[in-house]
Amino acid sequence: MPYRGQDYFFSGGYWYRPQGPRYVVVAPPYGIRVHDLPDYAREVWVGGSLLFLAAGAYYAYEQNTQQYVVVQPPAAVPAPPPAPQGNGYDVVAYPANGQSPGQVQQDGNDCYRWAVQQSGFDPQQVTYAPDPAVVRTYRQAQGNCLSSRGYQVQY
Repeated sequence: MPYRGQDYFFSGGYWYRPQGPRYVVVAPPYGIRVHDLPDYAREVWVGGSLLFLAAGAYYAYEQNTQQYVVVQPPAAVPAPPPAPQGNGYDVVAYPANGQSPGQVQQDGNDCYRWAVQQSGFDPQQVTYAPDPAVVRTYRQAQGNCLSSRGYQVQY
């Protein structure tokens, strides 16, 4: 979908831009709109306003257009931290048991490898818009692994 002179593609909650013969995951520009959000989108209440959070982007629903528009993260809610691998597919996990930075890194790497093994999807090697079901399998495997190691996981 064109937006402000640039082409974007939206699938499974993630935004992509063409780069040569492939698409790469990008942060969506504020103001771009979609009709539907992925099943994993979370409701976030800020004061009396309802926002939705999906894949690190905040959306507001506009009744008059019946679309979700990308908005800036609200000041009252901290923006989600970057994903551990920085690839746009990983779950966000917070150490809940006082894990050291070294342990957090080790657990992140171990659970990344586990999720790749379980799903057959390696986000560090992606050069295409993957099937949303494959991404869900990857994220679920990664989240389960991190939860079992004492992390609070956000999908």
